[in-house]
Amino acid sequence: MKRAIMGIFFLIVLANGLNAQTMMNGLMDNFSFQKITEGTYSRNNLKLSDIQGTPYLDANFKTGKITTGEGAVYTDIPLRYNAFTDDLEFQKGEDTFNINPKTIVKKAEFAGRVFGCMSFDDSGKIKNGFFEIIKEGKATLVIRYIVKFQEKEEIKAFAEPKPARFDEALKEYFLAIENSPAKLISNKKSLLEMFGDKKGIMETYISKNKLPVRGEDALTKIVVYYNSL
Repeated sequence: MKRAIMGIFFLIVLANGLNAQTMMNGLMDNFSFQKITEGTYSRNNLKLSDIQGTPYLDANFKTGKITTGEGAVYTDIPLRYNAFTDDLEFQKGEDTFNINPKTIVKKAEFAGRVFGCMSFDDSGKIKNGFFEIIKEGKATLVIRYIVKFQEKEEIKAFAEPKPARFDEALKEYFLAIENSPAKLISNKKSLLEMFGDKKGIMETYISKNKLPVRGEDALTKIVVYYNSL
């Protein structure tokens, strides 16, 4: 009996492994990807291993799911997000690839997060980028992660030089109304302007509830209320 149970368990594991491999092969067959090799950073040609910090929200790959703009779904894909290059990366065997163009991805779900590729207003220029989706609706609240790279400091007298490093990821909150490009929520005024003819109603709601126009909790409440109107 024990041998039969172990045999069934082995077949289930094998089937799951083959299914994951089939999904990965399907993803690779249907889209073009760029293989990532360890490049160099900065004027000093440093490798990633020479730099403090990380460009990733989590350097470890987490099994997740990709949904494309055409509705195709690929599961059991090892994924991670590079906030420095704004790339969604996946792993096959020992090789790492980034998804290019990123507009292929409608949603990527992994490590308890949901990312989507969206158009956004970058100082008047419309670009495409990955955002973590916080709340969806006619108004969609998203986070854009920014990781900056700092060059190694030159040696100075009486001061220990700082090594080359990636700074900790910063969050920028954006709001997309209907199908318009997402816009940065820089202050209360910028947020209210996005609400158009509902500006007055939203200003009253924010003031009455003493909601700061910053932080995920307050912004989520604001977006949920707007979506209810």
